[in-house]
Amino acid sequence: MKYEFNKGIIEKTEAMKFKEQYITLNLRRFFKKTPAFQADNMLEQELEVWTSANQLRKPDFSYITVEQVAAGARGEEPSPEFVIEVISKTDSIIIVKNKVREYFKAGVKILWHIFPDSETVEIYRSPEDIEVCSGDKICSAEPVVEGFKLKAKDVFVKPE
Repeated sequence: MKYEFNKGIIEKTEAMKFKEQYITLNLRRFFKKTPAFQADNMLEQELEVWTSANQLRKPDFSYITVEQVAAGARGEEPSPEFVIEVISKTDSIIIVKNKVREYFKAGVKILWHIFPDSETVEIYRSPEDIEVCSGDKICSAEPVVEGFKLKAKDVFVKPE
């Protein structure tokens, strides 16, 4: 379970399950090959992100730069420009869709929704600009994360 704060209400949602950690493994393997990783930037799990003064979210993954880490050390709350949410059967579509607008209002530039059951990735470049990827179609987090692109099917490779 993970808990998020939304305008005075604590929302209890499902955290990524152990059975979905293969997605983490795959994303991190591809991220480690990027110039962004070489520059010490990070792809972190369940980082607390303030999307407004009264909304705290914990996306499954947040891309944060060294500059944002320094800003955090100074007491600032920078917003990541790239976040990933892994969507499960129990997620409320209303909450998921509301969070899309919330993330973009907070400064997110690219949002991925990963659907393990259908092996698809939805890439949002704005609340209205959505690209659906599956199979051999390339999922990209560029230009926010230089070099971070992979085939949709590579997100879902399960280790043996």
